[in-house]
Amino acid sequence: MTGERLDDDQVAQRLAKVLETEANAIEVGDAWDSIFSRLLDPDWSAARRAPVSASRSRRRVLVGVAAGIGVAAAIAMAVVLGWRPAVLTPAPVAPATSVPRYDASIPTLVVYRTAAPSTLTITPERMRTDSPDVGQAALAAMFDTPPVQPGNAQQKLGRADITSVMVSGGLIRVELNSFASPLYAEPEARVIAQAWVRTLQDTLGVRDDVLIRLQGQPFSLYGAIDTAKPLARNESVRVVRPDGFDSPRDGDVAPSTFVLLGSATAGSGQPARVQVVDLDTGAIAYEQELPGPADRAAPVDFQPVLTLEPGRYRATVSGHGAVRGVREITFTVVP
Repeated sequence: MTGERLDDDQVAQRLAKVLETEANAIEVGDAWDSIFSRLLDPDWSAARRAPVSASRSRRRVLVGVAAGIGVAAAIAMAVVLGWRPAVLTPAPVAPATSVPRYDASIPTLVVYRTAAPSTLTITPERMRTDSPDVGQAALAAMFDTPPVQPGNAQQKLGRADITSVMVSGGLIRVELNSFASPLYAEPEARVIAQAWVRTLQDTLGVRDDVLIRLQGQPFSLYGAIDTAKPLARNESVRVVRPDGFDSPRDGDVAPSTFVLLGSATAGSGQPARVQVVDLDTGAIAYEQELPGPADRAAPVDFQPVLTLEPGRYRATVSGHGAVRGVREITFTVVP
C-alpha cells in the first residue's frame, strides 16, 4: 500500500483538524518521557530510527507537536501576564583591605627561639594570637611559626602535639600527647629547654616553674633532660634581642591608645632612642631614651602606652646592637 503524498499545506490542515482530539488523548508525562528518552539516550542508533507503522509515526509527531505547543503557550502566558525572570542582585561586599586593624586587646605571645643550639643563645619575638589559650598558642608557635623579625633564624626543635597548658598549684603544667625531636648534648638541650620556660613564663606573665608531661608521664626531653622535676628559669642563658618593633607592625591601623612594644640595644654612654613623628605635621609626638648598663652593651625593652591624635605616624628606634631588626615602622591612628 502506497502512502498518500501530501504537500505542506495539506499536512498543516490535517494536523489542525486532528490536533485537539489527539492532544487531549495524550498524557503530558508520556510526551515528556518520549522527548527525554531521545535527549538522554546517546546510543540512539539508525536501527531504532527504522520506519515504523504509519499510526505510530503520526502519534510521535503529534506528541512532539503537542509538547511544543504547550511550551509555546506557557511562554505566551508569561508574556501576557507580564512575568519576568527573577534577577538576583548580590549583596554588596565590603572592599578587601590588606591593612590589618591593630587591636591592643589581642594577646601578645613572647616566643623564644634558638637559631642553632651550638650558639647557646635564644632570641625572643612578640607575635599576636586570637587563641583564648595563649600558653598553648605560644608553645605551638615556638615549634611551627616562622620568625617574625627579618634576619631571625629558627632551629627545628621537633614536633609536639600539645594537649594543654595551664597554671595551677604554683606550676605551669604542660601536657603533651606526642613529642619527637633530635637528640642533643646536655648544654644545648638545656638552652633549648629555656626557650620552653621563657616562652611560657613571659607569655603568661608568671615566673612559675614548668612541669612537662608526655601522656601523663615524665620523659627525657631532647635525650638529656629529665622532666620528672619542674624546669626553672636559668638567668645565665644568654638572650639576644633584635632591635626593632614588635607591635604595632608596619602598615597597621592602630587605635588612639595602644602599647608600643619593642627592643633596642644600648651601650655605655650610648642610650637607645625611640621616636614617633606625626607625618602630617612633622611634629615629634613621642620620644624616649633607653639607657644601658654602664660597663657593656645590652638589650633594653620599651613598652610605653601612647595616646595619639588620628593621623599617620612613623616610629623609629636607634640602637647599637649587631642584630638588626625592624628599626622603622609607619602606622595610622584612628579614633
